[in-house]
Amino acid sequence: MFIFKDFTKHVKINHRLDVDNDNIVFRLHYRLTFWFLMACCFIVSSKQFIKDHINCIADKSVSPVVDTFCFFSSTFTVVKYHNSSYLAGHLVAHPGVGPYSGEEEIVRHSYYQWVPFVLFLHGLMFYGPRKLWKHSDDGRLAAFVHRVRTSRMTDDEEREINHVKIDSLKSRSTKVEWFSKAYITMSRFRVSRDWARMMVVCEFLNALNLVFQMWATNKFLQGQFLDLGLKWYNNDDDAIDLVFPKVTKCTFHKYGPTGTIQNHDTMCVMSLNILNEKIYILLWFWYIGLFLVTSLGLLWRLLTFLLHRNMAFNRFVWGEISPGPAIYSQDVETLSRSLHFSDWLFLYYIGKNISGQMFRSAVSQISRDINASKPKSNPLLKLDNSLEEDDPKESDC
Repeated sequence: MFIFKDFTKHVKINHRLDVDNDNIVFRLHYRLTFWFLMACCFIVSSKQFIKDHINCIADKSVSPVVDTFCFFSSTFTVVKYHNSSYLAGHLVAHPGVGPYSGEEEIVRHSYYQWVPFVLFLHGLMFYGPRKLWKHSDDGRLAAFVHRVRTSRMTDDEEREINHVKIDSLKSRSTKVEWFSKAYITMSRFRVSRDWARMMVVCEFLNALNLVFQMWATNKFLQGQFLDLGLKWYNNDDDAIDLVFPKVTKCTFHKYGPTGTIQNHDTMCVMSLNILNEKIYILLWFWYIGLFLVTSLGLLWRLLTFLLHRNMAFNRFVWGEISPGPAIYSQDVETLSRSLHFSDWLFLYYIGKNISGQMFRSAVSQISRDINASKPKSNPLLKLDNSLEEDDPKESDC
């Protein structure tokens, strides 16, 4: 049940976490996709929208039980009766429904009873990378951000106006110094290495999970999902009816008065497939869009890895997360030369969660501390060495 406690934090569309330790691509996976799948699961499993999921036409002697039997034992359609020539000539009443002798090729439809469970399982799997990332982060980013977060305005002394704390200049300066020392210490001991590594791993897991969900859904629908949206767009109703038939056949076997097996041929109206068709068509378009956005997210992560030491790139990225006066070029240059990718990524997410003024001050302080920690050369020693090298040799007389 511990998983559902986390779910409740994300089903509110307007809910925003105090500290953002992920990105919009991540949230599309564990919020919107999860919410969409859970909503579909609820709609399919509820009789509020469709009272009878299946309604079979049969003799009165078997009608009380035939609906239940056909729902759980599966129904079928005859492949040859999906041919347009049968439909055009009005030789069959519905696509796939016609005389069946037991020798014709048929397609069994048993997936519909599993649809709610499969949708629910898909939702859980989309939340999986988020759960792993939350466990890996373990509140490290939030603890750092809460320690250095300051008010947007400052005053000579700390005060509170309308329950809003206003930091003093001294308090902000102290936080900036702590920020720099703590960040450099974390970088020196490689504390953020596993943090950044797990974040990148979870981003790739989102992509792999999406590909797996598309493959699994295609297998679940007997190989008819990957081009389902294209069939709908091209108005290929026959192909869609093959996947989601609205009318199917079912054979109910019953013992007669003398023990002879009686076969009752029934025709079943699949009301549930009206919903299933709409849900999976929407899901196809959502998965395609999510795949494109996820691919762009991975491309962005690759660019950050390749360009995190580039001054122009850092000036642009840090300018986006800290709107206002530009960060000094010498500070950008110092950090661009000094930061490992994991340190750069951790600093980027800190910057997303604090004010722009605080971030610029922290970057300047980190730059000064990095320069101050570098070993300084002795100019007098250099001068002595140069004098020794330039000493003229005595000429022979």
